[in-house]
Amino acid sequence: MKCGGEAGMGWNLRDISSNAENEPELDVGLKKQTIKQLFDGCDTLSEARYLLQHLFDLCIDKAVLAAKVEAEFKECAARIEQLEQQSSLKEQLLTSIIEDKNLVDELDGLVPTDLRKSRTSSQSSLLRSVSPSVVEDSHTLQNYKVRRHTATQEELLFASANASDANANPTSEAAADAGDSDEKKDKKKRIAFVSTSPASTSFANGPTSSPSFSRNTRLRSTVGGVSNNNNVRKPVVQPPTIVNGNGKVSTVRKGLSRLPSVNEDPEYGVFAKSFPGRSRSNLTASSSPSSAALLNARGSTSTKKQSRILPVKDGMRGSILTRTHTLEGHGRGVLSVDVTDTLMVTGSKDRTAKLWDIEACREIRTLGVHPNNVHLVKFVPYSNYVFTFSMYEARAWDYRSPDCICVKVLNSSGQVNDGDSIDVSQVMPRQNTIPFLETVITAADVDPTGRHLFTSFAAYVRVWNLSEWKPLGRLNAASHSPKSEVSCLRTTLSPEGSILAYTGSRDHYVKEYDVGFGTGVIESKCEFTPPHYDNVTAVLPLNGHLYTASKDLNIMKFSLKDGKREHLELRAHQQYIQSLTGFGPKGKEFLVSACKDGTLRFWDVASSNRMKLVEEYSKAHQDGINSMCSTKAMLFTASGDSTVGFWKSNIE
Repeated sequence: MKCGGEAGMGWNLRDISSNAENEPELDVGLKKQTIKQLFDGCDTLSEARYLLQHLFDLCIDKAVLAAKVEAEFKECAARIEQLEQQSSLKEQLLTSIIEDKNLVDELDGLVPTDLRKSRTSSQSSLLRSVSPSVVEDSHTLQNYKVRRHTATQEELLFASANASDANANPTSEAAADAGDSDEKKDKKKRIAFVSTSPASTSFANGPTSSPSFSRNTRLRSTVGGVSNNNNVRKPVVQPPTIVNGNGKVSTVRKGLSRLPSVNEDPEYGVFAKSFPGRSRSNLTASSSPSSAALLNARGSTSTKKQSRILPVKDGMRGSILTRTHTLEGHGRGVLSVDVTDTLMVTGSKDRTAKLWDIEACREIRTLGVHPNNVHLVKFVPYSNYVFTFSMYEARAWDYRSPDCICVKVLNSSGQVNDGDSIDVSQVMPRQNTIPFLETVITAADVDPTGRHLFTSFAAYVRVWNLSEWKPLGRLNAASHSPKSEVSCLRTTLSPEGSILAYTGSRDHYVKEYDVGFGTGVIESKCEFTPPHYDNVTAVLPLNGHLYTASKDLNIMKFSLKDGKREHLELRAHQQYIQSLTGFGPKGKEFLVSACKDGTLRFWDVASSNRMKLVEEYSKAHQDGINSMCSTKAMLFTASGDSTVGFWKSNIE
């Protein structure tokens, strides 16, 4: 056997030297031949078993080694991708700083062209990743682009000649001005008005300057000149400017980070962009008159209302409910509401959340200004905490003190920050971009025990331990596609006392999870079929059944025992349903549904397996009803008309 092997090996070596490309195939053939000779030489069954056992062990070792190599390769590839993304973000930050400091013209040679292109493409991809249901006006950022006029060589080298030409040909300038329409002249006046400040108004009495370049839009920068004392004209961004003691003009940079949104609230949007870090309430009489006139010229999209809860005279009345009070105080639509026995919290499009005393009918505290819309608010049972959700952040507030301190800030990625890391008193511009590795929290809930918080993370749900303020695990694959996201979420307790979570996703599916201790990766326990025909907007576990609503206008009723659908209510509303809740005596609750046109409908779901419409409150609000919650005797509806309706039960 040995001689034969040596002879075969010698033949193989001669062939390998002639053709090196076939080396792997020849090695495999040699090994097969050797193994065959070993098995041919076996005389007993025990020898064959011995050879097979060693061969099997060898195969397992090789497979494990290959798996390790593949895992290391994937890890390295992921690390490389992460480093590339971090490098791209740093390049974007550096470019943004250079542009904000007005150093682009001076450092144009230091900033590569491909870096500026990568910054533009990455910004557009970040805007596309934001959920359109939560972030407003992001499309306006893509439509407006800031353009900067760069001075030419002739303007820099022959400033005096250009000035003399302009003085020599006054008729041509007059003709050009006469050709402009009244609308363009008004825009030019507004641009010049914005560019002035109390410090720069004295420039008219000082040394004269050459005419500045301007474009016919209020969103573009301009280039102005310096005094005639200098021989070289430097390109200077004009708004705003001040005059030094020697007569030279210097630029004061106000830190405009992005273009204002067309529909932005002046209190926290346009106003805050013009004067970062200052709110309208702390302006004094010595403030710039031009800023106040600018605010009046642009017009206010929403006026600041007095925070109050007013009784309703002759309110809408039915056999089940009567409208008793109306809550006012938010500048824009109310997106979410939650209550306890004595307290209420509301979240709005005006980027604020408010805490209310519903017994005294007064506002307790405004919970800061958030990065964007406050689309979710949740009380934590058996505690003194309340959560407000905006963009990728979940802020935890302790409402025991009059100041309502922000204790923790939980990010969608699992990062935990202290509450003092953010300045809740400072008004910042509306944020329309999401940092790397973060995503919009589109759904969240606190379990009935108050120990766990559930927040969506794209197609998954993250589970938090509130006693230790750290993430525990996640609910895996809440949607079928990783590109989809969780759109609604509810938790409840099973009869055995374990936590059950129900998720609805944008890809039309609803799933059930048995959370247990909430650690590790938790797979779904049940998927309810058939799915909806559109995005699932609400899920509600109630009395052994699960009710789901969707943008397809339908409501489905599933049994929690076997997961089968018991009833389908086609076209339950004229417009898509935004919220579901239960209301009434325990065990005999009505199913309440609210839709985008402001209509409330009450359904009898306890008497039979079918859903029977009991009562309808048409146009309960002037705008759509975004959220609902209830107590034993009251129903609360949050609407896009900037109010919250209080409804008292008429059921004995």
